[in-house]
Amino acid sequence: MPSKEESDRLLVKLKRIASEVNDGERDETRSSERYQQLLNHIDVTPYKKTAAWPGKSYLLVGNSFNTDISFQETVETTRRAACIAVLVSRGAGRRNCVSLAEALSDEGFTSILSRFEKQWLVRLPETALIGPAYDEKGNLISQAFAVWRKEFAESKREKHLVGTGGGR
Repeated sequence: MPSKEESDRLLVKLKRIASEVNDGERDETRSSERYQQLLNHIDVTPYKKTAAWPGKSYLLVGNSFNTDISFQETVETTRRAACIAVLVSRGAGRRNCVSLAEALSDEGFTSILSRFEKQWLVRLPETALIGPAYDEKGNLISQAFAVWRKEFAESKREKHLVGTGGGR
């Protein structure tokens, strides 16, 4: 039989483990709440007004930002804007958005991407879309593109068992 001291140490360890599990659950709940708040604060109105919103099943991840632009010449910034515009125009019948695969297979578009943008896009799921970028006032940002990620709603459907009429 363990001594009282050993039992007390075991009890302290179990309490610590239980509190860590509860903290993990609380952290998960907090991150879920933060995610929902983020969803509620993302304003997609400019995209809706310009028919560049892919729909409720997509979440705006963000707009690209190339830090090299301030160091580029006017010709290069104009070329970047043109390549983004040409790519986005291909999605005219699809809310001005193209699939990530289509965007990454476009040589003009990939040639204007910074190293960081390339790394970012490669890590995105293949269901992501690329479209035009707008600021909060609804002005087109010609030097940037928007990235949309497909969001799958969690279904909380319950499975119902269908019983057979067993009585004769």
